[in-house]
Order: sequence, then structure tokens, then C-alpha cells
Amino acid sequence: MYVPDIDFLTFEDIPDILRLNASSSCSWPEEVIRSDLRENSNNEITYLGAFATTAEAPLLGYAVLGREKQEALLMALVVDSVYRRRGIGRQLVAAVGDCAVYLHFRRLRLKVRKSNAGAISLYSQMSFVGETVRRGYYSNGEDAIIMSARLPLKAGTKS
Repeated sequence: MYVPDIDFLTFEDIPDILRLNASSSCSWPEEVIRSDLRENSNNEITYLGAFATTAEAPLLGYAVLGREKQEALLMALVVDSVYRRRGIGRQLVAAVGDCAVYLHFRRLRLKVRKSNAGAISLYSQMSFVGETVRRGYYSNGEDAIIMSARLPLKAGTKS
């Protein structure tokens, strides 16, 4: 397992976020990311980044924490393809969970592509449970599975 430095992302990190965002199957518009991270933004959104401990690749992945009604929402999880399957996604989800606990949330929800078996496995290991399916949620018509976990999260173990 690779142990990155996890920290809050800022406006200065946008070029690295955009680099990773471009490789995501659910990329976000650049203007949304810029709006979320600009100073004095009213958005209640937090970006957390996993940084390399060396200069090889400054940002290895990021996660976005938001809120929906009374629950915390994991809005995005993106890990550089070169660094996948090294525990970085697990550490980012755990950090999002810790932030949500700090903000007094009791549950963390997420939406995941039905075809994303790797992500579903990760989330299940961390005590997320599939609740419902949202038919045709993604732009290509793919269904989303809505998963939820009680906080604090269980770290789970790799199988």
C-alpha cells in the first residue's frame, strides 16, 4: 500500500485536479471545479487530495465531499490510473468519512456506476451498503447504485 499525504485542495491545485478529472469516466466541467474552489465560495464542498511524498506526481487522486439534505455525500473519487490498486482510493474515502464525522454527519452516501465492480467492492469493504438503483442516471444511460454507510467508516481490508 502506498501512503500518500492527504490534505485539503485549494484553487492552486486546479491544474492537477483537471489533469485527473480528464481521465475520469464522470469528469466534471472545469467551471464547476473552479467555482467550488474559488475563495469566498458559498458551496459547502470540500476537495481532499492524496499527494505523492516525492515529486514524481504531485496529486495522485482526489475526493469530493458535499452534502445532500442531512447526509454527507461522496461526490467524486478519482485516482490517477498509474496509482490505482495501491490503497489511495481507500485512504481518500476514509479521509472523507473523517471530515464528515467532524462536521457531525451520521451517514455518508454515494452513487457509483453499476458496472464499476472495483469501486463497489471497495465501498462494500468499508461498510457501504447498496440501497437503491437509479435507472439511467449517467449520461450514457448507465444505472447508478446508491450506497450508504454509517459513520465513522470501517477501514476494511483488502481481499
